[in-house]
Amino acid sequence: MADFEIFDTLSSTQDLGLARVRAGRPGSGWILTKEQTKGIGRHGKAWVGTKGNFMASRWEIMEIDVRLVPQLSFIVALAVYEMLRPLVPDTEQAMRIKWPNDVLHRGRKLCGIIVQTEASQKPGHLGIVIGVGINMRAAPILENYLTVSLRDISPQAKSLDPVALLHKLNGHLDGVIDLWRSKDFSDIAKAWLKRAYGRDRTLNVTHEGRTVSGHIKGLDEFGGLQIEATDRQIYTVTGGEITYGELIDAAGH
Repeated sequence: MADFEIFDTLSSTQDLGLARVRAGRPGSGWILTKEQTKGIGRHGKAWVGTKGNFMASRWEIMEIDVRLVPQLSFIVALAVYEMLRPLVPDTEQAMRIKWPNDVLHRGRKLCGIIVQTEASQKPGHLGIVIGVGINMRAAPILENYLTVSLRDISPQAKSLDPVALLHKLNGHLDGVIDLWRSKDFSDIAKAWLKRAYGRDRTLNVTHEGRTVSGHIKGLDEFGGLQIEATDRQIYTVTGGEITYGELIDAAGH
């Protein structure tokens, strides 16, 4: 069973989670703060820690191949999606997971996820710290990125607090991790694809110095985004900026 640590203020839940795994702390745990002053986002970007929003990190010294670490982003995103399903009335129509790890509602960012690793003295293991930020109360203003809060889209959100949401997420995440450990990642990839943002649109992405246009085919075994180009060739993308274009004619694919 995971440990739970709740703080009024922290500079970063990720930093404290990394300290826990560096110390070799056994088991797993969650760190949640009500206010965050120096949050960490993907690619070193600042993570806006507005008071009243959900800011938590899960740490664990996990038995995992370093090449498979990117799979965890999709596992966590699916857990967040399923946790929010009972709270968001139009989940099926409006909520999507944007590769690799943002949860969107009608194209607006509701949740962000970050996965960081730390070396472990235990052979075959890595320290894993997963950060989850959900706009519960307020949607921060981000440059070139629309945002939304859970209160804007869920009638039940006003009666929830971050601690209650944490316990819900913990249960869902344990379930998806168990599924991942007992089955092949392809099951996770299929579940992600059903919920993927942009699967009904054309995509443009720079791949090895050239711009590729196509549509989402799925994920490879390491979580790379597979794009089927107009010439039917499959390209695998592991980073870079993706532009989402026009809706695809359903009869065409």
